[in-house]
Amino acid sequence: MDPARQISEVLRRVQQSTGYDFYRTLNLAISAHINSKSQDEISYILNNSSRPDEISYNKAAFDSFEKKFGSKKKLTKFEKKGALKLADGKIVINVSPIFMVETTTSMDVYHIWAIQNPKMDKSKANCACYVMEQAFKKSAPNYQYKLFDATSSKTYSGSSNTTGLAVSSVADNMAKWIENS
Repeated sequence: MDPARQISEVLRRVQQSTGYDFYRTLNLAISAHINSKSQDEISYILNNSSRPDEISYNKAAFDSFEKKFGSKKKLTKFEKKGALKLADGKIVINVSPIFMVETTTSMDVYHIWAIQNPKMDKSKANCACYVMEQAFKKSAPNYQYKLFDATSSKTYSGSSNTTGLAVSSVADNMAKWIENS
């Protein structure tokens, strides 16, 4: 995607609105799983939509989540919400990861990527992990922030030394584009 189209697509997705939350049922199903609800209750949640595409995508994403994390003993909801201000506060990214897993060495906090297009890759995942790290650097600094791609069952963690610069640069360009449009 060329930069202008990429920016307009991001803006379309992040506009403040009371728009439809396509992944609401996925988040509710994961919460139900964490709260030890029955498979029937989880199926009811996942089937609670009038849109067949939403049902199939969310079921596939939940199945991927369940295969990867379903048997984890120390799986809990992550209740905190964070925000990261970029481009001198002109752009704010709200962050609310869904769950966390306690391991012997760390507390791993996960956000789920359930979107089929664009496909997730390491550079995008680095940006997502960086945004989460920065959004929670004061309220939950000692956690490991990870991204679970439910379409490929891959887990991404960490960010490179240049990720912060890349995120800031894109945010600055978006802010300038918004001001000039």
